[in-house]
Amino acid sequence: MRVACSFLASCLLVLALVPALSADSLSARLRGDQIFVVPPKLDLMRPAIFARLKNGGTVTYDFHVALWVGNRQTVRRRAFERFIVSYDLWEEKFAISGLRKPRAGVNNIDAKSIAAWCAERVAIPAGDIKPNEPVWLKLEIRAADPKKDPALLDEGLNLISLVEILSRPSRAEQQRWSFESAELRLAELRR
Repeated sequence: MRVACSFLASCLLVLALVPALSADSLSARLRGDQIFVVPPKLDLMRPAIFARLKNGGTVTYDFHVALWVGNRQTVRRRAFERFIVSYDLWEEKFAISGLRKPRAGVNNIDAKSIAAWCAERVAIPAGDIKPNEPVWLKLEIRAADPKKDPALLDEGLNLISLVEILSRPSRAEQQRWSFESAELRLAELRR
C-alpha cells in the first residue's frame, strides 16, 4: 500500500511539472523554406534594463538561433540578429530597430511583445533538410550595453565577432536567456 501511494504521488508530481516544463520550451514554425523559432512568453524588461531605457539609453539584444539535424553532435546552421530597443517616455511604448540589412523596425510595441517580434525576424533556411529528419533548435538571447561592449558599436557584424560575443561569459549585470526545443520534424511544423 505504501509503495502504491508513493508511486501515485510521484506520478502526480510528474504530471504537475510537465506543463511547467513545456511552457518554457522552444517551438518553431515553417514559412516557405524558412524556419522561425517561437519563444515561450517572455518579458525581456528586467528592472535594470527598464531603468536604463527610462533614462534615455538603449538596450541591444542579440538573438542567436542554432539548428542541429539528425543528431545533437554538430550545429548545421546558425542565424544571428541584433536589435536595438528604445523607450518613448511620452507614449510609454518601446521601439525596436534591427541592425542588419534589410533593416526592420517597429514603434509603439509593448514590453511583452518584444521577444516575439525579434524572434520573428531571425530565420534559418530549411534548405536540404528532409521533412522527417529530426531537428533541434536553440535560441539564445543576450542583452548588452553598447557602452560596455565596444564590439556592439561596429557597423558591420561578421562570424568572428559573433563567435566572440556569444562565447564570452555573461557579466553579472548582463541578462541572458536560453531555450531549446524538443526533437522536431519539418513535416510536423505549423506553417
